[in-house]
Amino acid sequence: MRSIIRLLFMCVVTCSLHAQEFNKNIDKDSLFQVILKRVPEHLKQDLVETYNSGNTQSKEFLLFMLADEPVSKNDIIENITNNFKNIEILKDGFKKLVPENTNVSVEFNPKGVLVNTNESIDIRVSKLENGSFITVYQEWRLENDAPALQQILEYLKWNHQTLIQLKELLKSAKCISIANGEMITIGFARSGMGKYSFNLFDHNLTKEEINEYNDGCTYIFYKDNIVLEYGGGAVGPQCFPKD
Repeated sequence: MRSIIRLLFMCVVTCSLHAQEFNKNIDKDSLFQVILKRVPEHLKQDLVETYNSGNTQSKEFLLFMLADEPVSKNDIIENITNNFKNIEILKDGFKKLVPENTNVSVEFNPKGVLVNTNESIDIRVSKLENGSFITVYQEWRLENDAPALQQILEYLKWNHQTLIQLKELLKSAKCISIANGEMITIGFARSGMGKYSFNLFDHNLTKEEINEYNDGCTYIFYKDNIVLEYGGGAVGPQCFPKD
């Protein structure tokens, strides 16, 4: 953990909050004290030293990385168990929306609390050409009235009502994103720069597939056709945190 904290501190030399302005209405020191309460005792001193030695930019980046409530694989499993009907409705509804020979990934970003950002959409579209999927569009943080978003919707033969429908399906499933491909990948939650997801295959995994999708880092085989996934960001944990 010490090395992770130091890496976070050094990263601010080259990283910023994607050029987003930190919310001036938030008292940084008070927020840090709230975060500190949930940090294990043996890590607190190093975290305090890192925070106190930083400048404004490094403090803001550290708060951004640590402010989210911790998420674990047990949280994902609980949602899958308690909310599977809505997850199935989401999966089936999304499949009907996506054009043939097309892969689409959509994530809805909420309005920022720590940083001043509006609601937005991340979207990627790829098309099957000569046996391979080629990226056609890839855009991040598009606001609802962005011309680029309208162009993508026209390409998919979608409209803003389609996005509203998809957003409601995700909300009912208590998830944030969805993508199709070899399997359906549903984003459960973000924590700092990491993202927790789960994959739904169309078949129960074979022994060979379980070995492939059960490395204990990026993938954890849960059961039948379900694989949990963790994607690390530029900094921070790169594998599923230990429970």
